[in-house]
Amino acid sequence: MSRNAVDYFENTIIPLIQAYFPDLLPEMDIMLLGSVGLGIDDEISDIEAAIYLEDSIWKAHGKGLQLLLNDCLARTNKWKSKGSILCVHPVSWLLDGHSNKFLLNNDNYIDNLPWEKVSFETLFTIQNNKIILSNKGILKALREKTVTDKYPQKLWKKMLITNLKELINGEFFELKKDVYRNLTAEAIIIYGIILERIYHVAFLISHEYYPWRTHLDWAFRKLPVSGTELGRYIDKLLVIDNWNERLGMINTIIEFYKSYITNNKIVPEIDLYSDDNELIWAERLSAWNNPEWRNYIKEKEKDAVENGYNADQFWVFSLWS
Repeated sequence: MSRNAVDYFENTIIPLIQAYFPDLLPEMDIMLLGSVGLGIDDEISDIEAAIYLEDSIWKAHGKGLQLLLNDCLARTNKWKSKGSILCVHPVSWLLDGHSNKFLLNNDNYIDNLPWEKVSFETLFTIQNNKIILSNKGILKALREKTVTDKYPQKLWKKMLITNLKELINGEFFELKKDVYRNLTAEAIIIYGIILERIYHVAFLISHEYYPWRTHLDWAFRKLPVSGTELGRYIDKLLVIDNWNERLGMINTIIEFYKSYITNNKIVPEIDLYSDDNELIWAERLSAWNNPEWRNYIKEKEKDAVENGYNADQFWVFSLWS
C-alpha cells in the first residue's frame, strides 16, 4: 500500500472531516480505490477513494461533505488531477446497489443472495482494496460476507461454463474466420476480447474474483495457476505479432484449460472433449443446476428418430416439443 495515500488521509483528509463534520466521522467507512487502493500506484496514478455513510446521513449531510472534499483535493492533491476524486456515497450503493441484502442476511441463507447481480470486479474491490477507516464496520462486514468461499458453487460452475462457451464457441470461432478473411479491424477487436476472456477463465478455475481490466495481468500473476504452463503461454501470446501464430497459441491455451478443468474435476457435469456443442447445450440446459441435463437431449433425439429424422435433428424437437 502506498504510504503516501495513508499519510494523506491520516494527516489531511480525516483531520479536515473532524474539524468541519465531527459528528460524521464516527459514522463513516473509507476505502481507497484503484491502483492506490491496491498498493500498485505509480507516477501517473490518480487517487480515488469512497467515503460511505448510512443513506439517511448521506442524504442530510453528504452534499456539504462532498463540496468540502472537492475543495481540499483541488488544493492538496499529490496525484494526477485528472481522474482523482474523493466520493461521498451512501452504503446502499455498495455491491452494485445490493449491499443491504448482504448486510441483513443470515449466513445460513447465502445461496439466496443476489450474487449474480454483483460483478466480479466489484467483489474483487471489496476483498482487496485498502480500508482506511472502519468506524461503522460496514466495509469489513461486506468483505466477510463476500469471501470467495461463500460464493455459491453452482454459480462458479455457471460462470465457468458460460465463459468457456463464449471463448471457444463464440469468440475464437469468430477470430479464426476474421483472420482467414483478412478482416484486420474485426480481428483486432475480437482478439482484445479473447485476451480478457482468457484472463477471466484463469480466475474462475482458481475460484477467485477478477479485477477491472486495468489490473488483470497484475492480479493474474498472484494466482498459483500463473506459475504453470498457462503463465508461459500467455506471456508468449502477448508478444506474438503473427495472426496464425496467435491462433495456434490461443488454441494451446484452450487445450490447457480443458485438461486442467477435467483433471481437477472442476465441472464434472460437462465433457470438454465431447463435440463442439457440449458447452452450448450445457449452458442452455443449466448443467450447473442439473447434472442429468443430457437426458433431455436423449429424449429429443428419440423424438427425432421416432418421427423419421436423424438424431442430430433433436434441437428442432427441443424447440417444438
